[in-house]
Amino acid sequence: MTALKILGVLLLLLLLLGLTRLGVVAAFDGGTRVTARVGVFRLTLYPRKAGKRPKPEKTAKKAEKKPLPKPSFGEVRELLEIALRALRKTARRACRRVRIDPLELTAVFGGSDPADIAAAFGAANALLHTLMPRLEETFHIPNPSLHLRVDFDRERTEAFGAVGASLRVCDLLAIALTLAVPLLRWYLRFQRTHGDGAPKETKPSDTEEQIA
Repeated sequence: MTALKILGVLLLLLLLLGLTRLGVVAAFDGGTRVTARVGVFRLTLYPRKAGKRPKPEKTAKKAEKKPLPKPSFGEVRELLEIALRALRKTARRACRRVRIDPLELTAVFGGSDPADIAAAFGAANALLHTLMPRLEETFHIPNPSLHLRVDFDRERTEAFGAVGASLRVCDLLAIALTLAVPLLRWYLRFQRTHGDGAPKETKPSDTEEQIA
């Protein structure tokens, strides 16, 4: 009987853990604030509280590999489409339990070159109209509020708003398993394209130069 009671308690704890809702909200309006939620508890992730000193850096550093470049707009779009396609195929039910709320974003495009401003606004507008219907099909987004504007008198592009997402632990595990394989394939392809194994331009040899 004791073993059955212990097993029952463990199963109950696992059930409660699986039903626990995890969430994170990022708000940015001049400054950035990130808050995490675990059940009824809330924790500020950023900015961190003052008082903790950063750890001193080690003097002897190992040889670091050359970091990969930032992905291009096309590569980011491909990554998002791969992730959404994988989620829609194998984890649609779990993703519908992901609640994206709030989703409030206003981006005002500015800069010194009107042509660059118009190009950035057009790219962002196309990306928004391409991805937003798929996001609404995949996730539960009750009240989206997205706005893109152009201000040629503004010195730089600025964005403000708040984005939050929450889901249960059991759904998080299902989504992680769904995304693991396609995202790993995308990363390996990106690494082959931009890493040390990428094809490099070959210079003509001395013999070829003499023949020329």
